Amino acid sequence: MAVYKDEKRKTYFFRVRYKDIYGRPQQKMKRGFKQRKDAILAEAEFLTNAVKQYSDNVTFDELFEHNIKHTKLKPKTIRRRTNEYNLHIKPRFGRIKVKDTSLEQVLEFKTHLETTMDSLNSARTVYSNFKVLINHAIKFFGLKVDPTLAAGSIERVRPKINFIRREEFESRVIGLEHLHYKALARLLFYTGLRVGEGMALTWVDVDLEKNQLHVNKTLDITTRESTTPKTKGSVGYVPFPGFIGEMLEDIKKESAEKIYGFNDNMFVFGGVAPYHYSHFHKHFKRVFPELRIHDLRHSYASYLINKGVDIYLVKELMRHDDIKQTANTYGHLYVERKHEVMSVFD
Repeated sequence: MAVYKDEKRKTYFFRVRYKDIYGRPQQKMKRGFKQRKDAILAEAEFLTNAVKQYSDNVTFDELFEHNIKHTKLKPKTIRRRTNEYNLHIKPRFGRIKVKDTSLEQVLEFKTHLETTMDSLNSARTVYSNFKVLINHAIKFFGLKVDPTLAAGSIERVRPKINFIRREEFESRVIGLEHLHYKALARLLFYTGLRVGEGMALTWVDVDLEKNQLHVNKTLDITTRESTTPKTKGSVGYVPFPGFIGEMLEDIKKESAEKIYGFNDNMFVFGGVAPYHYSHFHKHFKRVFPELRIHDLRHSYASYLINKGVDIYLVKELMRHDDIKQTANTYGHLYVERKHEVMSVFD
């Protein structure tokens, strides 16, 4: 029992020594209790919090390390979040104790992100990761006040959807003459696969009889290793048109002739090892300088919508987790369809 009486002030105080979650010796003292029993209760409450890994002195740097260590994340996500933290959050908050973060600091940080980053959606991503750290401090370190609540959130802006029409795509994709880059681009356009999913395909994943692909992995473009897809909903079977099946069959025959020891575990685009994303991207931008590779996925969805495909089926083909994602991304493309459907009353 470390409760003492302050004879001068006629009050009670407690003083305890403990170690925080990082093993550092700490001391806590609190004064001003009118009765001894109040000091005893306060001491017990503090020690309970200390056992629950509460630390008065945890900084944002320590909080970030703890969050990354105790959260199940993909290596790609860890790299992205680490880069975002080091670039945007660490310079302002790294050495600050989380409990000392003020509303004014949060508001200034939020305004800085909104006015200096390339887009509001990028600013929103960084700010969301900052809020993740605050929530982690509440859960694991006993933070009592969330300074981000009064600061509000950063507005979500619908991203601009850039796409290319089928006729123009086919007339220009022939410029991708290197390796099987033309075939890879066409596969992405006619299946809506993300580029990592396309580059991770092996022949085991290709069913040429049923004209479908089994998407169950994606390629980490940094490490060139296969990992789990973006979301659980991303895993599934994706159909492709007959002419894409013929294209894949030709590639398989060619690979079997040219690659020694060819087998179905080899990559569709690359053989023994997958293509390098950076090299494909370089050639793609020469032919389609105004597009991102991901815009081929948007072009796939836009083409389906333009042909009158129901939005729920588009959602399934795009392998979105829920219909809101599809509607928020492509809903505006149905504007013309809304007016066309009025013809049922004529």
